[in-house]
Amino acid sequence: MSIGQALSAARRDAGLSIEDISAKTRLRATVVRAIEADDFSLCGGDFYARGHIRTLAGLVGLDPAVLLAEYDATVANTDDRPITSQLYETEASGRAITRTAEKRSPNWGVAAIATTLVAVIAVAIVGLLGGGTKKNPPAPLAAAGSTQAAPTPTPTPSVSVTTPPATVSSSPPSAPTSAVAEAGVHVVLKITTAKCWVAATASNGQVLYQGVLTPGATQVFDDPARVTLRLGNAPATDLTVNGVEIGAPQSKSNVTSVSFGPGNPLLAQG
Repeated sequence: MSIGQALSAARRDAGLSIEDISAKTRLRATVVRAIEADDFSLCGGDFYARGHIRTLAGLVGLDPAVLLAEYDATVANTDDRPITSQLYETEASGRAITRTAEKRSPNWGVAAIATTLVAVIAVAIVGLLGGGTKKNPPAPLAAAGSTQAAPTPTPTPSVSVTTPPATVSSSPPSAPTSAVAEAGVHVVLKITTAKCWVAATASNGQVLYQGVLTPGATQVFDDPARVTLRLGNAPATDLTVNGVEIGAPQSKSNVTSVSFGPGNPLLAQG
């Protein structure tokens, strides 16, 4: 039984129509019909075809590993099999790294609110304790012709809850600089020697970019809190993060995931 036949039979056994599958997976009905007919041309490549097979198999109760092995043996492009397999094997670990990085990221909003509350409580305590103390006499007026600096107003703590949207730009980066960005995350990714599959994710989970880049290509990613990259061929990349050039990220294999927050990327990142 072929991949499409197995998915079609399992779908019918589960009492689901193609329209039900389309609604649950957000795949177009035409794509689902094509896959069940063993036509993977509408998937957009082996990487996406494997993802669709995995999604459909999980929905109808089939083991995706068996179907993916069949796809690699009979359909997948021979040149792309190793990198595609590595990407899916590291998908779960990449998601775990992203979740861990997000958990470790400092929650500046909560910290600012806590600081404001502490300041308000401190002012209230000082007011209560100093209510019965003798008031200081007013300062004498400055003599004619003399100058007196105006008192510096006490800053009022504030909390901003507006988070600017993450952006991605395909325009070439400006000239390299050694200055580290003071706020937010700015990542410039260059592809150097070979093709590289890239997935970039913002701090709010938004996918900034996903696809295969060729040598000479450049992508720029910006986010106020964190940018996470998954690279299918890390040695073929050159990274500049917050104005600091770090080159290709260190990894035990070609496939790796890296995550950057504000500040110097050469120091400890959350």
